[in-house]
Amino acid sequence: MNSIQQLKLAWIESPLSVSRMKKNSLGWGLTYAITTFVLFALFIWLLLSNQHAIKDSILNYLFPKSWHSISEKLADFMFDSQKKAVLSNMVLSGSLVLASICLFPLKEKFSAVFEKEAKYSNGEVKEYPLHIQALEETKLFLLYLTAQSVILWLGYYPFQWTSALSVGLSYLFLFFTFGLDMISPTLQRHRISYSLILKFVLSRPLLVTLFGLLYSAPLLIISHFVFKQESLSFLEMSSILFLSNIVFLSLAIPAGTHLASNIIKEVQEIRPPSKSSSARAYTVVGLLLSASLFLHSRIVVSLHHKSQLLKAEYDLDWSSIKLDMPSLSTLANGQALSNFSVDVVITNPTEFDIIIESSEIVVEQENEVIASVDLNGFELASGEKKRIKLKLKSDSNLSLVNDFDTLFQGWRIDMYIDVWPGIPFMLNIFEQET
Repeated sequence: MNSIQQLKLAWIESPLSVSRMKKNSLGWGLTYAITTFVLFALFIWLLLSNQHAIKDSILNYLFPKSWHSISEKLADFMFDSQKKAVLSNMVLSGSLVLASICLFPLKEKFSAVFEKEAKYSNGEVKEYPLHIQALEETKLFLLYLTAQSVILWLGYYPFQWTSALSVGLSYLFLFFTFGLDMISPTLQRHRISYSLILKFVLSRPLLVTLFGLLYSAPLLIISHFVFKQESLSFLEMSSILFLSNIVFLSLAIPAGTHLASNIIKEVQEIRPPSKSSSARAYTVVGLLLSASLFLHSRIVVSLHHKSQLLKAEYDLDWSSIKLDMPSLSTLANGQALSNFSVDVVITNPTEFDIIIESSEIVVEQENEVIASVDLNGFELASGEKKRIKLKLKSDSNLSLVNDFDTLFQGWRIDMYIDVWPGIPFMLNIFEQET
């Protein structure tokens, strides 16, 4: 099957196959859509109504009570560090997988009735037992969790290439999982496991990706507008996308059945993966999942230690100020503080140690960077007091402060800390009220 044939099957023949739906398949399609919508709507309503109680219960189970405040910072850190496309694609993929896990018997029935009424010659039906079907869907969930963890980890880094890679992988994974999830019921109904399906689609990635792109495109347009609504929380945005996705899931199931019926003979001719190949694949996924979960958990711990800075007490030691007089030319250019240093006495009143690696303090005035301060790494034990020397770098530029009317307005001081090598986290130390 060449590229043109794959495009024709994915974008023309499969969507048009919905017209072959008859009374029974249409009834099961409506049943699937209505049931999914009602269950998801009820779940979302309960979640939104009890989100604070649910969050507290989860935090009480996972962390000591003193760690609860970090949850808000962690949520803000994740939301701000990721591209909105990555987050919206994660929600869409998540709703797809969640619907598959919770409602796979209904999806399977809808697909089976459509296959029968459309009279596809797919051979004898050999259903897997229900627990095997559930196991297969669990495998898909673990694959989803692994891929999303890796994509999010890449998105934490502020580099252009990591952001581009994170966004690109999130789109590819959304399209791929959408197509994979829609063809799997038909193929599994004829005793074709996920491992064999994956082996086939990896040899024909264009076919499944094009199909997923077609049915994801309207949702991507919706998510583009939803994520622009600053009045909505991330949970509310996710809820809108979850419910919107149900419409396209319902339309994609019969189309996916048609696509699967056209490739089933090719899939059956493929040699199943060997036990050693399957073992290697499971090992790689397991290692990636374990590593990513470990790294994400270390970010939580790191944020907890560093967020204690917000509770610390700061005292500027005016007697420690040192200033080398600049030359007249340097003074005229506004770069007068290249050799300015001052000591800050930091007291840790909390019950936790503060651990800071090398960081940077940025001073802004009216959204213009005036100075940046290098801060060497230090540790501050619970109850300890420590003197830290702040030295302004040579790129400090007071020439930007040239309007006397706004001289005492719009000042802001932020600290940029690496919660992990190369992954910055910003703490606002001071912001002048306007």
